[in-house]
Amino acid sequence: MVTLREVLTQAGNEGVAVGHFNVSDLVTLKAVFESATDENVPVVVGVSEGERQFFGLRQIVALVKSLREEYSLPIFLNADHTHSMANAIEAAKAGVDWIVFDVSILPLYQHRGADRLAVRNGCRPVKPAKGNRPLQGSSASGRVCQGSRDA
Repeated sequence: MVTLREVLTQAGNEGVAVGHFNVSDLVTLKAVFESATDENVPVVVGVSEGERQFFGLRQIVALVKSLREEYSLPIFLNADHTHSMANAIEAAKAGVDWIVFDVSILPLYQHRGADRLAVRNGCRPVKPAKGNRPLQGSSASGRVCQGSRDA
């Protein structure tokens, strides 16, 4: 199975997007998965801290992993808008593919310190694929990090 990094690099080289859809229940997860399957395209499923609480972190990791393995579809899990180091570490240990460590709620002068702390705790900052630019908005000052799998 390809890694998320490989999928994003290929998409960047081809000038196409990889869909990212936050899910908050099984119905939405099924709809996202079936649409990606119908189109035969890779997809990233995002879950915020609140959505991870609702699903259960290990449960959503297991669901996405089982879909990936059973159907051989490149489906990946993003721990979206993760505001605390503890939650980022927990997500990485649980096996998510990608973590958005969002420090936008901190004052600007504290961003570097949060970045350093993330790196010291095993978060590897990821540069956007060639031709892609970081998203603008509330998480633009956060870090996108790899989870425990080779994203």
